[in-house]
Amino acid sequence: MRIAEYGPHRRADVADLMQRVWGARPAEAELAWLYEGSPVRPASVLLGEDERRRIVGVVAMSFLRMSIGGTEVVVGMPVGLATDPAHRGRGVFQELQGANEERARESGVRLLLIVPNAASAAVLVRRLGWTPLPSLRVWARPNPLRRRVLRARGRRARRVDRLPPPVTRCHERGAPAGDCVLRDAAYLDWRFAGAPRPYVLLDGGDGYAVTGRRGRVGVVAAVSPKGARGDLLGDVAAAAERPLLIAAPPPWERRRYALAGYVPTPRTFAVLGKSLHPAQPLPARPHFELGDLDFF
Repeated sequence: MRIAEYGPHRRADVADLMQRVWGARPAEAELAWLYEGSPVRPASVLLGEDERRRIVGVVAMSFLRMSIGGTEVVVGMPVGLATDPAHRGRGVFQELQGANEERARESGVRLLLIVPNAASAAVLVRRLGWTPLPSLRVWARPNPLRRRVLRARGRRARRVDRLPPPVTRCHERGAPAGDCVLRDAAYLDWRFAGAPRPYVLLDGGDGYAVTGRRGRVGVVAAVSPKGARGDLLGDVAAAAERPLLIAAPPPWERRRYALAGYVPTPRTFAVLGKSLHPAQPLPARPHFELGDLDFF
């Protein structure tokens, strides 16, 4: 296998590979958004090619700004990991991922985090030295039609095309030692307003909320921090227009979600971490909202 650099001219080849792996071909515009559009920095994408230069594997690493222990850190998150079914069991993913981690290290990235699937988790932990971290718990609440109608009538937040400037520091979100994603206006525009998947964006005047949809389930993607006036959790429930809502509230917001009718479910997401620098410790409990993850 030969490791090659991704470029826009290879989007169609990557989309073809993903169709062979997952049975559905992503739009090339979606790959351009994911790989090339982030305002933090473009994704690091490596391709594995066979002797005919046909792509047999791809690994990508997206980048987020996070507050880790009160310090701003650029964090790499592997995304869109795919190996051609005919080439599995040959170490394609391990070789590509190892090369991409070294590339991230050389570019100055000191910390990697991932919410993996079972197949990638085994390779990451056993062969590439990743460490399991506390998992993320999914919470859910029913969203009856009558309640949605009442919420919609009394909603204060308005639908918008772009979100207002966000609160970006974890301690301002009610968590003095919290580890979370930092979202500035440019990141919110890319992540939600410009995303290929549709989201409903709500401006509460002093806060924001985002909801997406997956079939009959409403996804609470992101909600403004505790302390904002109004009932953004109620507003986002009305906007979701789905009989069931799911969310991943941070520990410091769980009481707020519980009062809004959410309860913890057995469903969790595994979280793994890897330090790329001796001076960068792993975070004790990094937190992601569902909007930080659902495009992975």
